[in-house]
Amino acid sequence: MRLVSFLMIGAMSCSGAFSLHAQEAVTRVFLNFVNGVGAEDIEADKTFVNGWGEEFTVSRFRYYVSNIVLSDTINRTKIEFKDLYFLIKENDSLANVAELPVARGITCHTISFVPGVDSSRNMSGAQSGALDPLNGMFWTWRSGYIMAKFEGRSPASALQHRMFEYHIGGYEGAHKVTDPVKLVLPQALAVTGRDVYITIRADANNWFKGTHDLPISDYPACTAAGPLARQFADNYRQMFSIQSVSYK
Repeated sequence: MRLVSFLMIGAMSCSGAFSLHAQEAVTRVFLNFVNGVGAEDIEADKTFVNGWGEEFTVSRFRYYVSNIVLSDTINRTKIEFKDLYFLIKENDSLANVAELPVARGITCHTISFVPGVDSSRNMSGAQSGALDPLNGMFWTWRSGYIMAKFEGRSPASALQHRMFEYHIGGYEGAHKVTDPVKLVLPQALAVTGRDVYITIRADANNWFKGTHDLPISDYPACTAAGPLARQFADNYRQMFSIQSVSYK
């Protein structure tokens, strides 16, 4: 794959066959993350049922998105947004949008991203913006960021107040939970003069049932890096799908 590195806007970087200069026309690509359970959107105090038949409600459902890459698999080029970090929250329609400026004339076939924060930022201590510890997604400078957080209540949980609590982290070695997600667009995306809106749906049910069987009754909590966190990460990487693509 041919790579030509160059600076983009702000803290973003890009590589591929296309160089973006200040005078070039730019189109905005919006990634809109919608969180739900099955076909239903996440709402506070609403009761859902997972793949094991367990009822639950959601109080927090948050995860990071970073290292977004738009790829042209035919011409073997890609655009990388290495230093952009987004914190996706429950059903916050304003915060759950990643805006990416892209040079016109580019075609994309796949989107990939890391559902979490890369190791360099994990070892940089407290930061600002989406990575601000005040967001409640940071453990310590030694253990780094919580990549994804899922909390709620379920009659299936044996914990106090029937709570379940998943704080998934780990950024190195066997405990690393930041493997990328790759999504194939339903058709080639041509970046022209119109803004592009891509809706990506995250189905919370995948946390419980996927590569690993993790019912609430057996696993009501996971709040440290380790093998169980890896299993939850394996599952929730499968929760993403492209729901729609539109131009405006």
